[in-house]
Amino acid sequence: MAIKLFLVEDHELIRGGIKSLLSGGNYNIIGEFDRPRLAFESIAQGNIPEIIVMDISLPEMNGLDAARHLKEHHPDIRIIILSMHKDEEYVMECLNQDIMGYVVKDSVADEIRQAIDKVHAGQKYFSKEVINLALNAHKKIKTRQKEIDEINLTRREREVLALIADGKINNEIADMLFISERTVEAHRANIMKKMEARNTAELVRKAIAKNLL
Repeated sequence: MAIKLFLVEDHELIRGGIKSLLSGGNYNIIGEFDRPRLAFESIAQGNIPEIIVMDISLPEMNGLDAARHLKEHHPDIRIIILSMHKDEEYVMECLNQDIMGYVVKDSVADEIRQAIDKVHAGQKYFSKEVINLALNAHKKIKTRQKEIDEINLTRREREVLALIADGKINNEIADMLFISERTVEAHRANIMKKMEARNTAELVRKAIAKNLL
């Protein structure tokens, strides 16, 4: 039986291109829309796809917010993001939402079909570029955590450091953290010592370089 699909893409030419790529295969496009709201309305009327292939940049609601809505109200519908964005923020958000697939728009035609077939079989599919972005983001997180661990700032010291970097002075930090100004001064001195910084500018510069902010 053909896989029932929705296409949610606001560019008619791209929608037409995807339809052409999927023609002649085991795919049945039962709905195509230029905005998520129309897809939701169709689902509410009983037209339910197995998979939705959806762009991220859409009118009224972006693809990630639409995916979040669908996961909450229709968890059985699987989602493949089709996007021109090769951005760590988008990729990590997709992974956090447990989206089943992410294919970049300049991928070869066979990759779109592969993604649909894999996701329909219960597997995940991500373009190579997307996998590389996810790996790089993971490495950055591990590096940042390692640097934080090596410097060994306490939770409170990290809070004070963030406020120092934001340009707050001691009495403002004290008010924001509900501690005394003398305590802030002690934290500042400890941070400067641990970071081997001679002044605030050097402290902030080193904190940025070590991914502490």
